[in-house]
Amino acid sequence: MSIKLKFLIMRTLKLFYLGMLSMTLIFTVGCSKEETGMEEVNAVNAHIEPNELANNGSKAKMYTVEFGSLNESGVSGTAELSLTGSTLTVNISASGLEANQVHPQHIHGFSSNKGNSTCPPASADQDGDGYVSIPEGAPFYGGVLLTLGPIPTADANGNINFTMTYEYEDGIDSDITPLQNRAIVLHGMTVDGEYWAGLPVACGQIMPSQGSK
Repeated sequence: MSIKLKFLIMRTLKLFYLGMLSMTLIFTVGCSKEETGMEEVNAVNAHIEPNELANNGSKAKMYTVEFGSLNESGVSGTAELSLTGSTLTVNISASGLEANQVHPQHIHGFSSNKGNSTCPPASADQDGDGYVSIPEGAPFYGGVLLTLGPIPTADANGNINFTMTYEYEDGIDSDITPLQNRAIVLHGMTVDGEYWAGLPVACGQIMPSQGSK
């Protein structure tokens, strides 16, 4: 088999995988909590200040994220997270996304060993097709620990401003913490004229704010 033919086959397989993942992500948005395995999490509007999220008198722990682009997407942005007891609030502001398209976003990490999540370099593209796919990035940032939904749609200028609070009935999921060992990944970009909602376009490590541990 020639090198060129092998490259084309690998690229086709990757695009097929991304297409299937995109369909899965979009389908998941329409599923009930029971169908998605999120029955213990309730997402509510979070237009309140972090200091109003006190839970049993506990102090909010604050975190920040600085997004860097992946796959030459040009996406940039920041995120702020507030964790108080069993309540997690996430604020994401990003630009450079594809306008009027859905952009899935997740907290990623390693649940088994609590290893530190990092963002993949361009060299993570193992098959040489020019894109770092989710499987190629997973060794760096880990699996999906929390889907930050509802999945936002970028506005006409390619911006998203997302705010949501997640309340855990039985306490914060131990897989999510410690947040400083996690990363947030944004997805969604057009490849060869087709939009792939699962392709990573930005990544940022979650860092504790000054004075927060």
